[in-house]
Amino acid sequence: MKSISLLVLLIQGLFVVKALSSTSPTTSVSATTTKPPTYKKKCIVIGGGPVGLATAITLANEPHCMDVTIFEQATPSTYDPTKAYLYMVNGRGQTWTQRFPQVQDLLIERGSAVSGGMGNLCIVPADPNEPIPEPKAITQGMDSEKVVNKESYWIPRHTMTELLEEVIQQQKESNSGECGTIDLRLGMRFVSMETVDRGNMLKVTVQNTKDPENRFEETAIAPFVVGADGAKSQVRECLADDVTKPLKVNWLHNKPKKFRVKKWTSPASDLRMKVLQFPPGFKIPNADGTYLQTQSETVYAIRSVNKGPRNYVSLGLLPMKDPNGIRPTNVITRPNHDVWKVKRGDEIREWFVAAFPRLDLDEMIDDNEWERFARAQGTSFPKCQYCPGLEVSSPDGSAGVALVGDACHAFPPDIGQGINMGLQDVEALDRALVGRDLTTNEQSQTPATLGAALKTYEKVHAPEVASIIRLARFGSPYQYRQPLYKDRIGRFLWTMNVAFRLLLNKLSFGIIPPAAIMMAQNNNLTFRQVMRRADLETAGLTACFLAIAWKIFDRFFFKPA
Repeated sequence: MKSISLLVLLIQGLFVVKALSSTSPTTSVSATTTKPPTYKKKCIVIGGGPVGLATAITLANEPHCMDVTIFEQATPSTYDPTKAYLYMVNGRGQTWTQRFPQVQDLLIERGSAVSGGMGNLCIVPADPNEPIPEPKAITQGMDSEKVVNKESYWIPRHTMTELLEEVIQQQKESNSGECGTIDLRLGMRFVSMETVDRGNMLKVTVQNTKDPENRFEETAIAPFVVGADGAKSQVRECLADDVTKPLKVNWLHNKPKKFRVKKWTSPASDLRMKVLQFPPGFKIPNADGTYLQTQSETVYAIRSVNKGPRNYVSLGLLPMKDPNGIRPTNVITRPNHDVWKVKRGDEIREWFVAAFPRLDLDEMIDDNEWERFARAQGTSFPKCQYCPGLEVSSPDGSAGVALVGDACHAFPPDIGQGINMGLQDVEALDRALVGRDLTTNEQSQTPATLGAALKTYEKVHAPEVASIIRLARFGSPYQYRQPLYKDRIGRFLWTMNVAFRLLLNKLSFGIIPPAAIMMAQNNNLTFRQVMRRADLETAGLTACFLAIAWKIFDRFFFKPA
């Protein structure tokens, strides 16, 4: 009887061993699979522009799988034609878009593709008797083999926003519960943010802007908040406030000074812009009596006959994919320009007809558009600005706030890197959260807490933010061809500087780098590397100049007796 019992126990033991051996590989695989840390549960994103939407898509997908709520102040269908920005998403920005095939496919479908430059430019002379030249390619100054991801895409800001919203909707419809959710709340303005639950959570208060008569408030709670609410970020301003509450609990204000914005003025800062809407495929009379049929994917610069400092203007049209779409035509001037003094549609029409005799503006633009354009306030280019702080987190690292996009850096659009730097912010934040090197994307140590990840994000990425602001100050600030004497002199000196550095680059067979704006087109270089190389070159040229000056001075003023 005992032998039978022992036999039964032995058989049961064998089954247990077999079961354990059969399940051990699965256990081993799950242990090595990257899982989101315990803090990755909920997130609040303030700002529903392209960078805010990209942040939400990133955090809701693997490996984060957060439930994300986006609060955006703008209401649906608030597209403003007077602020018709166009983005050029280059290789830097596509580091993020290519991670999400849906986003990249829609970008290719709706964006106007250009290779190795910014497209083809046609400069239309003001004089109707002067022939219109053939469009020429706008090169970036780098050898083609040095430019990675040569395809860039021009796309209107509102189209980029709609594209990302479509991706969010597609993910919502196909979500099987494995990834996080995204709840986009439009018409909700950020009001305040404070710590709750002994500093382990953040409470965000927002106010409804859809109904002016019923501005009710709502609150949302999450351990992680991302500020993507633009150059005038209220999230950043909240972090910059000094308070007298105990900092251990109210850790949001531990280091308010690092969130105070540093600003510099570039020649493009404070320029004003508004947009006149031209019809698709409009025709421009040529000197020989024929007509130039404009192409939607060609860049046009249409000069005016006015030459004075307050009445000269050039109309700029950037590429668009849709040949049947309205062509946003940029009018960019100094704030004291005559165009900002005219407030009536009939008067502004007369002004433009006189300034552009080559164009049949009466046929192209109706009275309603002239009236809208005359009343439009447009927008102003920001100063080159950034805040040194990109994050703040609780003492135990369980909660935190991060800044991305224009909330932590803003600059005029002349270097064409605004959207790309914003998407790079999102990519850097993503890599910091999963423990990958922010520059090489190689796997490193997984952060123990949210706070540890955010500190890495700030430590590594903040110098990159400071570098692009320096590039924005000196990169290409005179391209808008303002007519003031200081602008003309500055443009001449800038052009000579770029040409001289390019000449040295060619004569040295690439040993001496070209100008910073040209190096920035090499996507293999970080902005820190671009500015470091430019600074070293400047230091070398300065040393050579001083040595030559000293030789001349010594020769002529210290002659031996």
